[in-house]
Amino acid sequence: MPRELSRPPGGRRRAAATAVAAAVVGLLALTPGAARAADGPVTAEPSAGAVLTTAPAEVTLGFAAEVDEGQSHVAVLDADGGRLTDAEPTRVGSTRLRLPLGVDAAGDYTVAYHVTFADGTTSTGAYRFSVGTGVAPAPLDDAARQASTNVVVDAHGHGIDGFSAFLLFVDGAVLAVVVALLWLRPRGGRAGSLRIDESRA
Repeated sequence: MPRELSRPPGGRRRAAATAVAAAVVGLLALTPGAARAADGPVTAEPSAGAVLTTAPAEVTLGFAAEVDEGQSHVAVLDADGGRLTDAEPTRVGSTRLRLPLGVDAAGDYTVAYHVTFADGTTSTGAYRFSVGTGVAPAPLDDAARQASTNVVVDAHGHGIDGFSAFLLFVDGAVLAVVVALLWLRPRGGRAGSLRIDESRA
C-alpha cells in the first residue's frame, strides 16, 4: 500500500532562497568593477597643483594596487580640453602608469585618468598643474572635472567578453525561473509529497 511522505514546505522555500542568492552573487560577479574612491594616485609627477617653470616630458601616476595596463587610460588636456597626445600609458612595475607628452606652451593642463586594477575595480579622477605661468592652476569645478574624466572613460568602452555575457545570461535565466517558481507556488500551505510504493520495496 502506498505510503505518503510529507516534504516540509520550509525546505523548498530555503532551497529557492539559496538559488536566488547564488544567482544574485553570480550577477554581481560579472558586473563591471566597482569604483575605488579612495584609490586615487598615491604618487603623481607632476603633482596636483604643481607650478612648473619647465614643461614635463611625461606624466607618471602611482597607485596602491596592481594596475591593468590594457584597461587603464590617462590623458593630458590643454585649456581647451584637447588631448596633448593620443598615446596610451605604459605600466612601470606593477602599480605605476607612465604617459609621455610634449608641452609647447605655457598654461594650465589637466591630467585625467581612468584606471582598472587587477582585481577589476576602478579609479577615475582628474587634477591640474601649470607650466610657465608662475601661478597655481585654476581649480577644477564639477563640470570641468566631469568633462575631463569623460575623455578617458568614453575612450575605451569596456565591455563584457562573450563567455561572461553567456554566464550572465544563464544567471539571469536561473534567477527568472526561481522567481517564477516562488510566485507560482501553492498558496494553500499544503506540503508537497513524495509517494513510495511499498510493494516494490
